[in-house]
Amino acid sequence: MNKTKDRIKGVIFGNAIGDALGLGLEGWDKEAIKRHYPNGYSFYNQGKRIGWQEGEWTDDTEQMLCIMDSIIEKGKVDIKDIARRIYNWARGGGKGIGMTVASVIYSPGFIDNPYSASKRIWEISGRYLAPNGGIMRTSPLGIWRYWDRDEVIKNAEDVCRITHFDPRCVGSCVAVCIAISSFLNGIDDPVEIYRNVLDIVKDYDPRIGPYLELAKGKVSGIKLDEKRSMGYTLKTLASGFWAMLNSKTFEEGLLAVINEGGDTDTNGAVSGALLGARFGYSGIPDKYIKGLLKRDILEERINLFTEINKKDNDL
Repeated sequence: MNKTKDRIKGVIFGNAIGDALGLGLEGWDKEAIKRHYPNGYSFYNQGKRIGWQEGEWTDDTEQMLCIMDSIIEKGKVDIKDIARRIYNWARGGGKGIGMTVASVIYSPGFIDNPYSASKRIWEISGRYLAPNGGIMRTSPLGIWRYWDRDEVIKNAEDVCRITHFDPRCVGSCVAVCIAISSFLNGIDDPVEIYRNVLDIVKDYDPRIGPYLELAKGKVSGIKLDEKRSMGYTLKTLASGFWAMLNSKTFEEGLLAVINEGGDTDTNGAVSGALLGARFGYSGIPDKYIKGLLKRDILEERINLFTEINKKDNDL
């Protein structure tokens, strides 16, 4: 497997593994985790979530697959088709669906005009609503046509706005996708990628820059387990970039973020995707791959996705 394919596979598996690993601690605070796991939480569903199997992923990865499946079938980013797939997934059970996504997709006219529905829900909130349901699923858009930065940016913006209209959400998705595409384009230095991303996204909303600055400090400084803000898109963004910048291995970075508590499945999904981009599939410990339920689904999607996403036969 060449380096580009290894990183692509690392992104998708990293997203799903971080999601499934974080599920067991979703909503826990850091001190409770320390009491229950004095040696650290380190494997699937140790928190014994009722209704979930060990190694099962959540809505984060399900919606990621909605995006991948649409691109595989359409050969492009088709906003209405992605919206329809997310809606159908929700109507088919939508296990773990977040409140914002549910509010938007069940709004009148969502299928015909998802942006109108998304914007309406955001405006009803007083333009306050900026949860992390857009950033959790965005990683394939950093892979699709990764060599074209302008297209990566546009696709990240467009797909985020299907359900999350706030510019903080949009900027968060762009940041993650640009970082992923940068690794796929052969940039190995996470500090260089961080600086490039900061320059690109700082104008989406002035609140983005200070949160990305937190990624340069201690992970505890992000305060991921704060009850009132644990689902905030900029906290998830900061945790992912912290992991990308400060980790020596995939496992070290992912466990450090998850053991901080909070919205651990989504923080894990984003951190896992960025760590997968940096270290590749080959850098993910085998225990996490073997312990992941439905991993064969990911293998199939990755093969189909990369087959239609070739640049000069580099894959």
